[in-house]
Amino acid sequence: MTRPASSDSFQKSDPSVLDLRPEFLNRTILRLVWPAVTENLLFSAVFFADTLMVAWLRNESALAATALVGVWMLFVNAPFFGLSIGASSLVSRSWGERDFEAARQFAGHALILAFGLALIQFVGTWFPAEAIVRVQGGASEVVALGHKFLRIILFSTLLGLPMIVAAGMLRASGNTRTPMYITLGMNVLNIAVSIYLTFGLGPWKPLGFWGVAWGTVTARTVGGIAMIAALTNSSRGIGLRFRDLLTYQSPVMRRVCHQAIPSMLERGLHTLSQVVFMRIVAILGTTVLAAHNLALQVESVAFMPCVGLSFAAAAVTGQAIGAGRSDLAEMAVRRTLFWSVSTMVALGSLFVALGPWGIHLFRATPEVLRLAGMAMQLSALEMPFLAAAFVLVGALRGAGDARSPLYVTLFCLVVFRIGVVYLFAITFKWGLAGVWVATAIDWAARTVGLWGFFRAGKWKTLHAREKRRFEEMGKAALEEQEPVL
Repeated sequence: MTRPASSDSFQKSDPSVLDLRPEFLNRTILRLVWPAVTENLLFSAVFFADTLMVAWLRNESALAATALVGVWMLFVNAPFFGLSIGASSLVSRSWGERDFEAARQFAGHALILAFGLALIQFVGTWFPAEAIVRVQGGASEVVALGHKFLRIILFSTLLGLPMIVAAGMLRASGNTRTPMYITLGMNVLNIAVSIYLTFGLGPWKPLGFWGVAWGTVTARTVGGIAMIAALTNSSRGIGLRFRDLLTYQSPVMRRVCHQAIPSMLERGLHTLSQVVFMRIVAILGTTVLAAHNLALQVESVAFMPCVGLSFAAAAVTGQAIGAGRSDLAEMAVRRTLFWSVSTMVALGSLFVALGPWGIHLFRATPEVLRLAGMAMQLSALEMPFLAAAFVLVGALRGAGDARSPLYVTLFCLVVFRIGVVYLFAITFKWGLAGVWVATAIDWAARTVGLWGFFRAGKWKTLHAREKRRFEEMGKAALEEQEPVL
């Protein structure tokens, strides 16, 4: 087990690690949070801007098509968020131990996996694209638009998906500013190119709906190149070397997979349930599906503070556990929980008061706007629970516990996200209101389950046990290779 660090050992003598001294813990958390929040607001703004431009086309079928494609892209992205979570946990704990060489090895092997998976996802989605959109329940005109839109968006995955993993590892080392700056540039580029291609300027003929897709491809490709390049910076990145991407070490890859697979399963199950979830919403009709998509886009921007606080909780928890200070990790998580829940209660109040008016920014049809405004008001029910769940998941994963979130997610998705949503929306005929009330119950149940695992405290000892286990496996493998005399 890692020897607990003394208070003196947390003096900020090394700029490459976080300042974990208790008296400066609030400052450390906030220094991580604001760039992460800004980055995720900007990242969400990419998709927000896309939805806004499609809404301006005043075509409900196009808007519904982007909703269905968006759900499938969540499924495509899911393994990469899981890989990012696992790799980031290993990088942050290695950083806390000051074992920078191990962090670079984990990063290199995680990117090898990311590029391989990106190619598989591209090929595996391209050919059945039309069937993918159809099986989600879209009408014929929605399928016709959606599968072409999906195939264009797929070109953004070849570098955009490894970008997710690279950004996570940068944040795990304590650098949340560089991903923020890159995402800012990506966002500006997306808006500029999408507007130019969608509506046309000067002699350029407008591409309409397809221009939105090509703008996203351009932005994510450039962002992927920049994010991966940032990892090679030795002062702000982790000093990734070219040989780290070419050198394969079986023990390192096993540990990356051991940490990443539960998170990949959890993200995959969550996204698969979203496909089923959106299929239920699609039963309610194209107008309801379009309204749900608008409300979801607005809410996704609103909960970005929770995502930033979750990243901060993961980074601080991982580095504190690596340094042998689980007490500091728990202190940081409790403070982050308070800030996150308080923020979302305030935002939820704004949604109740202003939601029906703010949604008119999208300039969609009156019925779509009416339903979306109602959904925004109901979303206030889930916001405090969503905030707590995000932070608890981040903390558990940062400490190396990827299985507890998996168990909670699996149970809640089957029982609440699918079962109760269908019961309220279809069986009870509550429509879109039933969808959002049931979702709030889902987040409340997740929070209760995650809090139980956090209070149990098993996450405090996982790092030492995992490290000891893989060291023993490595020694056993070497002994098997020695010649018998």
